[in-house]
Amino acid sequence: MRTFLIAFVLSFFFGIGLTWLIRNAAIRLGLYDKPEGRKIHSTPIPRLGGIAVATAFFVPLLGLMLWSNDISTAFFAERGLLISLLGGGSLILAVGIHDDLKGSRALTKLIGQVTAAMVVFHAGVQITVVNIPFMGLMELGIWTFPVTVFWIVLVTNAINLIDGLDGLAGGVAVLAGTTLFIMSLVEGNVVGALLLVSMVGATLGFLRFNWNPASIFLGDTGSLFLGFLLAVTSTHGSQKSFTLFSIVAALVALALPIFDLSMAVIRRYLIGKPVFSADQYHVHHMLLRKGLSQRQTALILLGGASGLGGLALLFIYSSDRISALSILALAAVAGAVIHFLGYADIIRAGRRSRLFSDLEAAANQRTRSVEEIRQNLLEANTEETLWQLMVPAGEALGLESFRFDVIAGTEATGLQRRSLEWKRKRPGKGNSVHIQTLSKGEYSVSAGRIMFGTLHLEWLQENGVFEPHQHALGRILADALAQAICTVRGLAPISEPEGVRL
Repeated sequence: MRTFLIAFVLSFFFGIGLTWLIRNAAIRLGLYDKPEGRKIHSTPIPRLGGIAVATAFFVPLLGLMLWSNDISTAFFAERGLLISLLGGGSLILAVGIHDDLKGSRALTKLIGQVTAAMVVFHAGVQITVVNIPFMGLMELGIWTFPVTVFWIVLVTNAINLIDGLDGLAGGVAVLAGTTLFIMSLVEGNVVGALLLVSMVGATLGFLRFNWNPASIFLGDTGSLFLGFLLAVTSTHGSQKSFTLFSIVAALVALALPIFDLSMAVIRRYLIGKPVFSADQYHVHHMLLRKGLSQRQTALILLGGASGLGGLALLFIYSSDRISALSILALAAVAGAVIHFLGYADIIRAGRRSRLFSDLEAAANQRTRSVEEIRQNLLEANTEETLWQLMVPAGEALGLESFRFDVIAGTEATGLQRRSLEWKRKRPGKGNSVHIQTLSKGEYSVSAGRIMFGTLHLEWLQENGVFEPHQHALGRILADALAQAICTVRGLAPISEPEGVRL
């Protein structure tokens, strides 16, 4: 226990000292997180606090090289864990630092996280068994690789995405790390406990400067690194004990950031936005919209994280029935939280906005297409060419068919009637099925009092933009056809007397 205490004290005080140094250096170098876009702070705040956390975390681990005892012996015997921390951890830090200094695309960061997770897997730190209530231990077999990589990327991103409020990501990491530390002590996993106590100490030292009002931020460097550490230590812990330190219990301890990440993915998917896009609808944003202050919001969420940590500790000792009931209770609470925060309204509003945007884009596209067809019709020199130029209107307006009942000649010479028709080609032959969802429009093709015929349009209701606009485009098409026929036949359109509407 003395080793754990020394590790905590070293990481804590180094966390304070290094955070202070890096904050001052960031101020001198102008490395600020500017208040723009979805960010809620109103003044520039120094970033790169994650470098202080990561360095302070490694200090007591390096100290083990000078202090020989059972824990140091066990630590250096964990070759796979060392490779995971040095290889995967260094890659995560590199991704975070690059993003904090120059900015990175979400996909680039995801590739870095997946690569780091693969380093961990190939180092031998893997989730091979899952303990599920009423089902017992389940060997993952070929699913070991995807489950391990998914878990590491999931937790890494969960802590990263919840880092939107002063002290929130660091506080959640401390609470989850403390819970996992207790689990590690109970099962006798001294190496895992050492890593977690070092992480908790370093993060607490940083929080001295990050609590509202914050004077420095974790940045992606810190939030990604903390998430990665929690993911790796929980994976390592699951290898040591399939029952006490199950991934299910770890998932409960990390339920708050995982819930926030899951809602972000589901929300963006249902709205139709890219999953990697940013928005202001995370849990802390929604609580701020309820009128809470940053500090009140952080305290509420940290209180919830504390409760989940306590539930996770009870979870590892409970029976299958109690475990199952706990999971059902968590699901019910999650449903209530979703309703309280108003996520259903956000999704409905997003889908409605998306629908209107799509309708507007489709309407604009069809308007441009009809205008292009109108211009082409005016350049025709024969009626046969005129008809050929009409054919693209079928695709442009999403029509099933159109027919032009042409009237030629005069009453004196005799009226001649014929029909020109186009139908959309469909697979199969002899398809004469009556479709009830067809909308129809009829438009007279005339110039003044001269009647050239009638244009009939048909379209599936689901292929129309909306009825008034569709009919307006049909009317434009009919008028363009009339004007083009006048040109082809060498006729001058007869103007209507002023004030007369036919």
